[in-house]
Amino acid sequence: MIFGITVTAGRQARRFLGAFLLGALVFHAAAFSAGEQSELAPLAAKSLLLALARTDAALVAVGDRGHVLLSNDNGLTWKQCIVPTRAMLTGVSFPDARHGWAVGHDGVILNTADGGLSWQRQDKGDDLETVYLDVLFLDAQHGFAVGAYGKFCATQDGGKTWVTSTPSEHDVHYNRLTATPGKRLFLAGESGTLLVSTDEGQTWKPSAVPYNGSLFGYVPIDEQSGIIHGLRGHIFTTTDQGVTWASHNSEINALIMGGTRLRSGVIILGGQGGNFFISRDQGASFNHWTPPGFGGSVATVIEANDGAIIAVGETGVSRLTMPAL
Repeated sequence: MIFGITVTAGRQARRFLGAFLLGALVFHAAAFSAGEQSELAPLAAKSLLLALARTDAALVAVGDRGHVLLSNDNGLTWKQCIVPTRAMLTGVSFPDARHGWAVGHDGVILNTADGGLSWQRQDKGDDLETVYLDVLFLDAQHGFAVGAYGKFCATQDGGKTWVTSTPSEHDVHYNRLTATPGKRLFLAGESGTLLVSTDEGQTWKPSAVPYNGSLFGYVPIDEQSGIIHGLRGHIFTTTDQGVTWASHNSEINALIMGGTRLRSGVIILGGQGGNFFISRDQGASFNHWTPPGFGGSVATVIEANDGAIIAVGETGVSRLTMPAL
C-alpha cells in the first residue's frame, strides 16, 4: 500500500474509489518525453491535490496530472503553473520564498528558483518505478525525497545530485518527512514506522510508537513535544522527543492524513471523509469537526498567512474558517 492506496501494474488509474487514499493508484507505463508537460486545466483547483506548501508570499499546491497551483492571496484564488510532467505529484517543499521542490510518480523531481512560476526536472526521467511520496528541504541546498519501498534520497547541492541511503533495515513506504524548528527530523511510514534524526538526516533511530499500522505525519508542538497520526483515527503524543507516547485515538475511525500547528497554538488534523480533529490544549485532547458543506477527504492542511485554514485533497483546495469549539 502507498498512502493507503494499492499499487498494481499498468497505467495510472487516476481516480479515487470511494474514500480518499483507499482507491487505486497505478504506476505509469509510458516513458518520460522531454517535451511532456502538464496541460492547462480550468478546474485544476478542484481536482485531486495531495500536498501544499507556504512561503512568505504564496501558497503552492500540487497533485494529479502534474498540476501545480500558485496563490498569492492566501488561497482565495489560484493560478496553474505549467510544469514538465503529467505524473501525479505527491509532495512539495519550499525552504525559502524562491526555491522549491516537488516530487511524485515516475521518479519525478521538479525544482523552481522563482517562487513556483517556472519549474524544471532534476531527475533523468528513466526511473518509472519510483514513487516519491514526500520531499523536504532544510535550506536551498540540503534536502530529502522519500517514498515507496524504502526509497530515501538526499542532496547537498540543491538537487543537482542525489544519494540513495537506507535509514531503516525494512523497505517500508515512507509517507511524510517533517522537521522541527530546531531541525530534528521525523520520518513517518507504514507498519508503525517512525524514524528520528538529530543530525539533519545523517543517522536515524526508530521511535517505538505503540501501533503497527501506517503513520502519515508528525506535527511538532515544540522541540520536546509533538503528535503522530495515522490510520483509523490513531493519534499519539510525545513530550520527550519520541521516547514515549500517549494514545489519544479518536472514536471516528478515519484515516488522518495531514496536520499542522497554528500560530495560535491550536493543532488541527485532517483526513478521510472531511473529518478534522482540533486540539486547543497542546494535544492533550481533541474535538471532532466536520466543516458545514465540506466534501471529500483531506491530504494536507496548513495555515495561510492571514490565519485561514487551507486544506487540499480529493476535491481540490478549500479555504476554511476555524470553528469556535
